[in-house]
Amino acid sequence: MKSSELIRLLLKDGWIIKSHKGSHLKMVHHQKKGKLVVPNHGSREVGSGLCKKILKDADIR
Repeated sequence: MKSSELIRLLLKDGWIIKSHKGSHLKMVHHQKKGKLVVPNHGSREVGSGLCKKILKDADIR
């Protein structure tokens, strides 16, 4: 999955970009616990393991 697609999916689920530093975004959700750190590399692919972990931490899928 591309980094931009992953970010779009998280934003659609209600995650909000709290801050960014360099090429990473910190995201929070008002109803779900925890924070996410997501790479923001545009059209570059996110590794499958990292993508699965981010989606699991975000309680998606």
